[in-house]
Amino acid sequence: EAGEVFRAMLDARLTPTQVTYGTLIARAGTWRQPRLATAYYKDMQRRGIEPDTLTHNSLINAFAKAHDLEKALAVAAAMRRRGLTPTTVTYNTLLDGCARARNLTLAAATLAELRAAGLAPSERTYSIMIHLCARTGRLDGAFGWLRRMERSGLTPNAVTYSTLIHGCGRAAQLSRAFPLLEQMEAAGLPPNVVTYTSLIDALCRGGEVARAVALLRTMLERSIEPNAITCNALFNGCLQHGEVLLAREVLSYMTSAGIAPSAHSFTTLLHAAASRRRLTATPHTERGGATKSGAAFALLLRQLAAAASRPPQAAAAPGE
Repeated sequence: EAGEVFRAMLDARLTPTQVTYGTLIARAGTWRQPRLATAYYKDMQRRGIEPDTLTHNSLINAFAKAHDLEKALAVAAAMRRRGLTPTTVTYNTLLDGCARARNLTLAAATLAELRAAGLAPSERTYSIMIHLCARTGRLDGAFGWLRRMERSGLTPNAVTYSTLIHGCGRAAQLSRAFPLLEQMEAAGLPPNVVTYTSLIDALCRGGEVARAVALLRTMLERSIEPNAITCNALFNGCLQHGEVLLAREVLSYMTSAGIAPSAHSFTTLLHAAASRRRLTATPHTERGGATKSGAAFALLLRQLAAAASRPPQAAAAPGE
């Protein structure tokens, strides 16, 4: 829509301003279209309009979101050559690009530049560093940044806590995940669907699927609606750990809530069924075990297929 407005503006022989171009470049960044953002950046200069700091920050963001860290850094360098001073937003946008590229070395260098410029890390700065460390498996580093953030007097937000919880799950460190939930609630930050999804995923990765299902019930009791990511993570976790009955409970909830199973859920079910058949087909298995197991999975597969095409009904929590 922004592009159409811009064309209409030119057709009406109206002169675009720095604000006009800044808005267009920012929108192109949101759409992850760095080429379009660059085209606007060049066009404004062709018309004699000098890009300001905000414009450069928007262009850096466009490249950062497109995972093109090299060009994001090049824009920052061009910005300095124009005599423009990078701001905290500039450095945070570059840090976000480093996090998307999982480049801890460049992130450390960018952070050093921020401090050398006499700027203080903001809440977003710390959150990005926590996210980067958690994503790259450096959980101790992520907790270190959390402590630095708190010592600086800044308060982590729900996204920061959820990122750390997710990192704990991926690192199979559940003992560090739930204290974060308590810390979050003590800070007056109510857990949201992202927080609970991170915890459920962590529990499933740790094999504690019954506890994960109980956490889904807690979500519903607190009127926090699970989304497709929550339910599919829980459903897949149940299957991966052989909890077919719990998987059926979760699938029943998904059906009633109108949440469609993902393609990955079908694949997980098929893998689980094949694995169970191999296990029940051993000489030490009770006679008929393989048949019963196969029937159970066949029923679950039929339910899964039906859930993918059934219209939503009144949702009921698992176990109700």
